[in-house]
Amino acid sequence: MKSRSDRHARIAPAKFTIWQEAALIAAIVIAVAVVYLPALRGDFVWDDFLLITGNPLLQNFSGLLEIWSGGRTPDYFPVTNTVFWIEHHLFDANATGYHAVNILVQIANALLVWRLLKRLNIPGAWLAGLIFGIHPVHVASVAWISELKNLLAMFFALFSVLCFLELDEKRKSLAAVSDRRTNISALRERRYSSATAYAASLIFFALALLSKTQVVFLPFVLLLCAWWRDKKTAGTKTTQDLRRDVIRSWPFFLLAIVLGLVTLWFQNRGIGEEEIIIGSLPRRFANAAMAIWWYGVHLFAPVRLMAIYPNWRFDSPRFLEWLPLIALIGVLAGLWHWRNRGTRGAFFAVACFVVALLPSLGLVRMAYVRSGTLVADHLQYFADVPLLALFSAGIAYAWNQRQRATRIATATIVTLLVAAMGTYAFARAEVYRNEEALWQDNLSKNPDAWQAHIMMAQRRFKQERYAEAAYHAGRSAELKPELADIHNQLGLAYCRLERFEEGITEYRKALQLKQAKPATAKNAGVAKIRANLANALAITANHLSESAPTIPEEAMRRYDEAIRQYEEALDLDPQQPVIHRNLGLLLAQLGRYDEAIPHLRATLQMVPNEPAARETLNAIEATRR
Repeated sequence: MKSRSDRHARIAPAKFTIWQEAALIAAIVIAVAVVYLPALRGDFVWDDFLLITGNPLLQNFSGLLEIWSGGRTPDYFPVTNTVFWIEHHLFDANATGYHAVNILVQIANALLVWRLLKRLNIPGAWLAGLIFGIHPVHVASVAWISELKNLLAMFFALFSVLCFLELDEKRKSLAAVSDRRTNISALRERRYSSATAYAASLIFFALALLSKTQVVFLPFVLLLCAWWRDKKTAGTKTTQDLRRDVIRSWPFFLLAIVLGLVTLWFQNRGIGEEEIIIGSLPRRFANAAMAIWWYGVHLFAPVRLMAIYPNWRFDSPRFLEWLPLIALIGVLAGLWHWRNRGTRGAFFAVACFVVALLPSLGLVRMAYVRSGTLVADHLQYFADVPLLALFSAGIAYAWNQRQRATRIATATIVTLLVAAMGTYAFARAEVYRNEEALWQDNLSKNPDAWQAHIMMAQRRFKQERYAEAAYHAGRSAELKPELADIHNQLGLAYCRLERFEEGITEYRKALQLKQAKPATAKNAGVAKIRANLANALAITANHLSESAPTIPEEAMRRYDEAIRQYEEALDLDPQQPVIHRNLGLLLAQLGRYDEAIPHLRATLQMVPNEPAARETLNAIEATRR
């Protein structure tokens, strides 16, 4: 029998490993939680109002059914919207709960990145997981509630890859069992386990796609992972092995193609006839290569981060603009050529990075290019893992040199880098605390971001700071003159400043832009613009009539046009009590009581206590008794 000391020596290292792993897990959890503490104090920003606080589909169970049917959603991300539905019923309008969920999922993703890289036998896996968790570029995906779709898609995608790798291990185990000619029940058990891992991988991939379709690249990554795992037999990889990898990956490709096409259909439906410029095919390829290099530099030098980056060029590419594409092809070709001489890991990382970025490089028309820029922090969230793994593997290699000076230098550099990234990420999370901070930060770095200007215009309008609202809406109209809603917002600001003629001009521009496109000529937005124009016409007609003994001809013309605009607005959207009220009041003012009464009654039917409509209707009825 073995002595107690022998047994203790055998057990103690295992206990140390468990405690060591627990400490590493706790370090990632604490680091991510601390970095994102400011986000817990954050509010809803940007798309949060469209997807969450102002989303009628989150109100009841029928909305949940519509989320899955896709009838009224801008994109088909039913898993993410289902989580929003649950969060709405748990937290209502309390943004802290939504932020807490995002942070928890980010912690889980950082731990899963560590686990996945460890499964792939990549050195420095823990460091890569830590950096992924606290990297400043990822703040846009964590501190912005709407980007839960990024977090969920990554969560399910990581599980899908882990299950796929488990399938590989089960296959090898099954082959070993078959070679030993063990009993049938053990063989069946391993086959069942292998089938379960495969089904789980496919299901997790489907959930990832239904969270955000940007993960359509995953089947290519699965093949690259299979190639990487077979590195020991890379020189003798058989045709049968290749055929096996392709056969078991084709359902993933099929799923990606189907849901990718669904997303393109939803995107085209949402974009409608809005002009989104992505350039000619040569320009798209040139821009795609530049974006890949931009994202790579951005990952290792995350400076001047912002929500909306400066506009990109979409005209014909010049000669020098082809150099990034040529360089990228050269790098990939070189890494592949020397793969058996030390560049295999680098090729694996760079190939995965490029493949993961392909869906978001502007090769097809998508809504994210609407802002005029091709890049955004949240679009590189999925692609960062392989380059972080490559960096961490390099750090691990330096650490394993066993030289004291090298280790001290490596530890010092890594500590400073992690501290710098955590500090900057903490500051970036603070920027996302509200709309004011987010857009002021963006405009200080990119003053030509039209989306930032229009968001500030809407904010200033609600604050009744109309001069500032007019300025921001005017800048947005200069930068994006083809959007009718911007001209409408500018018209509202001008009218609040009593610059009615300028407001009327902007309303007319907005209507002209809406009517130029059949898809937008008769929607509810047009009704609002017509009502705004009618309000401005009626007010200016009143001003013209104030000191005149009779209604001037110009005032009468404006009254008539205002009535016509109100009526056309009601044809488009008849359930608007404000439009009924304003039309009824104007008709009553002009003495056209028989025409005014139905509109005043319609107003009171929808808003029983509306004072102006009630008072005017009572006055009309009193004169007829």
